[in-house]
Amino acid sequence: MSEGLSVDRVMDVLRNCYDPEIPVNIVDLGLVYGVAIDNDTVKVRMTLTAMGCPASAYLSHQVKELIEKIPGVTHADVDIVWDPPWTPDKMSAAARERLQANQEPVTIEFDPASFKPRKKGHIARNPDGTIVLINESNSRYLGNDDIASLWEKSDGSKTIDELTSELAVEKKVSPAEIRMQILEVVTQLVAIGLISPEDSMVLPLQP
Repeated sequence: MSEGLSVDRVMDVLRNCYDPEIPVNIVDLGLVYGVAIDNDTVKVRMTLTAMGCPASAYLSHQVKELIEKIPGVTHADVDIVWDPPWTPDKMSAAARERLQANQEPVTIEFDPASFKPRKKGHIARNPDGTIVLINESNSRYLGNDDIASLWEKSDGSKTIDELTSELAVEKKVSPAEIRMQILEVVTQLVAIGLISPEDSMVLPLQP
């Protein structure tokens, strides 16, 4: 095990991972149930706020990617579980305060055929290769090349469908293969203030 590798270090890194629809990191939300370290492998047991959450694949990928960037880690296993189910009382006090301080909870809806995402904030690329997206409140979020590419192309001139087609050509895949991932990333970027929501609909969540 690397000298700097610890459960606390992994949890700190996971505080850079956010549920696309809730502006609170997955640790403070109480989604991370356990972290185990076996030499250079890190195993994470976590859940989501609801079964069938469309962000499942995105969050799992983001968690794996963030952990594998920690020095000394060569592999990360992410196990999504549903027992025990997540409930709001698993949130930290800080998470509750943040949600209460914000306006009432919202959900974000947009038409991929007409919504032209426009980026906000800025991006930084660290010497170690990590990518950090910084919103106008100076909150920092770790990203990856795919997220950075989508954010940089979001200049307000193209719809999400047009961006999907463009990125599909670059990746040499069909638009259908990456469409869901792009919708999830756009939703997350709107939620954390890195894409302007002006052309999307921000609606109160129904009780």
